[in-house]
Amino acid sequence: MALTDTECKKAQPKDKQYRLSDLNGLSLKIDPNGNKYWTIRFTVNGQRKSKALGQYPELGLKKAREMANELKYKFSPLNEIEELKPIFREVAEDWFNNQKETWSHKHILNVRASLDELYVSLGDKHINKITAPEILQTIKKIEARGSLEVAKRTLSRCGMVMKNAIAHGYRYDNPASDLVCTLKNKRVKNLASLSASEMPEFLRRVKAYPSDAQTHHAIILIMLTGVRVSELLQARWEEFDIEGRKWDIPEERMKNGLPHRVPLTDIIIEELHALRLTHNQELLFPHRLNNKEPMRSETILQVIKRSGYAGRMTTHGFRSLFSTVVNESNLFNPDAIERQLAHVPQNRIRSAYNRAQYWDDRVRLMEWYGEQVKGWLRQI
Repeated sequence: MALTDTECKKAQPKDKQYRLSDLNGLSLKIDPNGNKYWTIRFTVNGQRKSKALGQYPELGLKKAREMANELKYKFSPLNEIEELKPIFREVAEDWFNNQKETWSHKHILNVRASLDELYVSLGDKHINKITAPEILQTIKKIEARGSLEVAKRTLSRCGMVMKNAIAHGYRYDNPASDLVCTLKNKRVKNLASLSASEMPEFLRRVKAYPSDAQTHHAIILIMLTGVRVSELLQARWEEFDIEGRKWDIPEERMKNGLPHRVPLTDIIIEELHALRLTHNQELLFPHRLNNKEPMRSETILQVIKRSGYAGRMTTHGFRSLFSTVVNESNLFNPDAIERQLAHVPQNRIRSAYNRAQYWDDRVRLMEWYGEQVKGWLRQI
């Protein structure tokens, strides 16, 4: 894809050297110190060559193209010159840097991990020379480790890099597009969860288990709020507006990358007040060895297991319980339930998202569910 003067002028330095590709093997290299210079890549007698043409902006785009054309014509009668396309790493970094502004921090880290996997075998290969079998070989190595979901995500991101290459004219096909059918399917296993009728006995056993007060409060609050365990354990006191009866979870901690609001009912507020008496740290649930880090979810899971519920209940099971009990009541708007669970349609326009949508319905929903939990607790 041809460069423009504006693109050349606006190109900013990054942590590592990168290049912007033009026509006939010409590219503009940008160093971390901000220096920009033209190079051309070609092959002669089967050997790859690279030649520096001059520094930008002293050597402008128009003149650099003329020099590149002259070099191409010099070798064209011998049919020896081959315009070399960028390597996979360069195209991938271009795609990554163009997209990351719209991603959450967690997603950026996940994509970076996928690209690092691909760079091991494909990073220095020219984008137009990479074949489907080469990609599959790389993905199968990940699959062989038992990381089936990682393999699928890595293949998907390889496909996005190839689409970027097609958009820039580096190749005309996507060799990653039809490989998903060759991967193993992960066996879907529902996370263990108890029914409402089992909760009084479960809560009795958990209360009898000799763990610290914070862990007990964590179990009750996970059950009451219906949030994911990480969203609770990483929570900070500053996120809670007790007077306004709401808890605002910032977008960087949400799975969908959107801010979420949870109504605070009387029983939730009571638990928060009791929890606050146990410590004065910024986190709701600080780690006992490092109060700057949150409690690990494994701590809660161990209490569940040692209370006799190994394989029958998980930390995510509280969320499943919440969904089942509220949905089966047939008392509430299904859309309000989904919003309270922070389930947002993938095609939802991010800028139009309203974390307080169906708020009145959700307040009533949470108050009703809180009464169900009180009923379970009264039976222990």
